[in-house]
Amino acid sequence: MAKSIGCCNAVIPTNAARPFPRYAAILDRPRVRHILAERAGGHVLEVGAGCLRNSLYLQRSGFNVSILEIKGIEGRFPEKYQQFRQSGGQALSSLGHAATYDIALATFVFETICRPRTRIDLLRAVVRCLKPSSPLIVSTRGPGDIVTARASGIPCSDGFLTPTRTFSRSFTREQLSKLLKRAGFPRVEFLHGPMTLAPEYLFAAAWTES
Repeated sequence: MAKSIGCCNAVIPTNAARPFPRYAAILDRPRVRHILAERAGGHVLEVGAGCLRNSLYLQRSGFNVSILEIKGIEGRFPEKYQQFRQSGGQALSSLGHAATYDIALATFVFETICRPRTRIDLLRAVVRCLKPSSPLIVSTRGPGDIVTARASGIPCSDGFLTPTRTFSRSFTREQLSKLLKRAGFPRVEFLHGPMTLAPEYLFAAAWTES
């Protein structure tokens, strides 16, 4: 049972966006490489693109890339966003209902969203705009990567309010699978060995209906 979410009003979501020197590790997973190769040149939606480390990489790899990001993030990485737009990228503030995208990508996004209802609504919006039999490639923090938040954060919603006023929680395989299936992804494929129940980071591909 989630705790009170009134504390979510104290979260500053833009504080969760950090610069990274390299695209997310999930894009190097063999299964993800295969998915990208199958859909080469397709239209990718990155949810919570942050510093654009993934989107710029995917553009360089020949994909048409759109992003969904909250207000204020672009101002933190203006040069990256200018580069993204000059390369044909589109930044969105909301998602439509047309089945537009071949792939969606979200790396370390859902565990920074304080309100559980907002997470499920966002995932359902992603489902609506993906083409049939298309994947959401997703990575989240696992229990082994949230020790600091437990030690220094304040319990909030189903996670912690950190000293920098970000929200942080972790997911087990079971929790992430339940969330994705509830949102409308009937098939969830974890990119770990079957006995790895609570890794430091969770990597998965979730698929829309055919």
